[in-house]
Amino acid sequence: MLLLSLHFMKITIDKAAGFCPGVKLAIKKADQFLEKEAEFHCLGSLLHNEMEMGRLSDDGLKIVEKETIPLLEGKKLLFRAHGEPPETYDLTKENDVEVIDATCSVVRKLQKDVKSAAEEMEKLGGQVVIFGKPQHPEVMGLMGHTKGLGVVIRAAQDLAKVDMSRPVRLFSQTTMDDISFELIAKAIKEQMERKNPASDLESYNTICKHVLNRVPLLKKFASEHELIIFVSGRESSNGKKLFNTCLEVNPGTHFISETSEMNAEWFAGMETVGISGAASTPQWLMKEVAKKIEALT
Repeated sequence: MLLLSLHFMKITIDKAAGFCPGVKLAIKKADQFLEKEAEFHCLGSLLHNEMEMGRLSDDGLKIVEKETIPLLEGKKLLFRAHGEPPETYDLTKENDVEVIDATCSVVRKLQKDVKSAAEEMEKLGGQVVIFGKPQHPEVMGLMGHTKGLGVVIRAAQDLAKVDMSRPVRLFSQTTMDDISFELIAKAIKEQMERKNPASDLESYNTICKHVLNRVPLLKKFASEHELIIFVSGRESSNGKKLFNTCLEVNPGTHFISETSEMNAEWFAGMETVGISGAASTPQWLMKEVAKKIEALT
């Protein structure tokens, strides 16, 4: 942990916070190309952090959508950590666009597993079920590997989408909640067994281990400080989830996206302040927050 002593106040930056391995790889690839080229394109926003995206934009990163791929003939295009469906790769190939693939290794393996399950379900007349957010880029990429046999469920009220009389292979979006996945898997199992005691369900908890390990570490960190400053982009679902985790443990938790949002009154009488963030929060931003706290007090 990085410790900064400030009179009576100790400020600690959470060493476990910040970019997950998949985001680190994507940022590294973007920075490498931006060092050599004045302009570099990325399919969709690379991460949900306005400050880091601002830095990359200033360096020449251009965000494009799938519809503009035909206009990028002869150019390079970065695929972010979330991954893409097969049709996107086909589109880049048709239009002579070079793909710089930063798909997270965990997501890439999940795509292969979903594809294999879809091939099996095609033979058995079954379904592939993805526990996740329907419009999330990772889920959209996974659905592209299901051969039209996939359904997405986010909560118990979505279970009607699942044909409980058919074989099912259940997977999870890598950033979903572990307990929620287990509850969904249990509910599907119970409903299938009511229809047919010999039902064929295989469930795979494919939530990223980095995500699973982050929660207990964050709870410990939050409990060790009087005040927590949680730094995240406002559109980051991971940030919202981890902020709420902090808040449950430590009511003295404040959410900010940039240093200007802090209030000097928060720190009055505090002896220990912790700074943490989402999987898309850069370490340089958390260090800036620490410096700003010093200036405020």
